[in-house]
Amino acid sequence: MRICFLFALVSLFQNGSFAQDFRVQIAAFEQPMAMSYFTERGVNDYVETTDQIGLFRYFAGAYATRLDAEKVRQEMIAKGFPFASIIDVEEQRILCEVNCPYFRNGVFFIADPQANIRNIYFDFGLNTLTAAARTELDRVAERLIKNKALKLNVLGYTDGVGSPQANVELAAGRARAARNYLIAKGIRADRMFIKVFGEADPVAPNGEETSNGAIIDLPENRKWNRRVVLALFE
Repeated sequence: MRICFLFALVSLFQNGSFAQDFRVQIAAFEQPMAMSYFTERGVNDYVETTDQIGLFRYFAGAYATRLDAEKVRQEMIAKGFPFASIIDVEEQRILCEVNCPYFRNGVFFIADPQANIRNIYFDFGLNTLTAAARTELDRVAERLIKNKALKLNVLGYTDGVGSPQANVELAAGRARAARNYLIAKGIRADRMFIKVFGEADPVAPNGEETSNGAIIDLPENRKWNRRVVLALFE
C-alpha cells in the first residue's frame, strides 16, 4: 500500500496526543525486510510504511521532544542501524507547503539528508550529470569510502517521452554516468550494480488524460522521472 508520508507519520503513531512531533526512522530499503532482520538486532516494535517509489521505511516510534527521539536514534545506531535518523513532522509540514521535490502529486517524500537511498535528476534527453547530481554523488562516495561493507544499486529511469527502447538506452546511459563518476572518485566498480527501468515506474504521471481522451503533457512532473536512484545496502 502506497501512502502519503505526511499522513503516515502523523497517523501511524497517534495515541491521543498531538505533541509527539518527532519520529525515529530506523532504516529505508528497496525491498521489504523480514521481521527477523529487526528482532535479531533487538528491535521488536516498529512500523513499516512504503512510499510512491516503493521504498520501505521502518520507524521506531513517536516522541514529544527531539531529545527523546535522539536517545532512541542512538539506541538504533548501537543496534546496527547506522542510518537511523530523526524526522521532525512539523518541519515536514512546512516543506509540504512549498514547491520542493519532497511533495508532489499528493505524495510526501521525507527530506532525509542521512537516507541510504538518494536521487539525482537529469535534463531532458540527456545523461550528463548536473552540478546538483555531482554533489549528491560526492555524498554517496563519502559514505562508500567510509564504510567498505556498503554496496550500491544504481537504478536508471527516464520520463515517458520517446520510444521504450530509446528510453531504456537513455536510462542505462544515466546509470553509467553516475557509476563512472563514482569510479573516478575511487569506488570499485564491483561494489556497484546497475539496473535499468527506462520509463517504467514513474514517480509522477508524465501526462494527464482529459475528459475527451486527449493527453496533456505535464513537464513539471516529467522532470522528477528523469532520475537515477542511488540505493546503499550491505
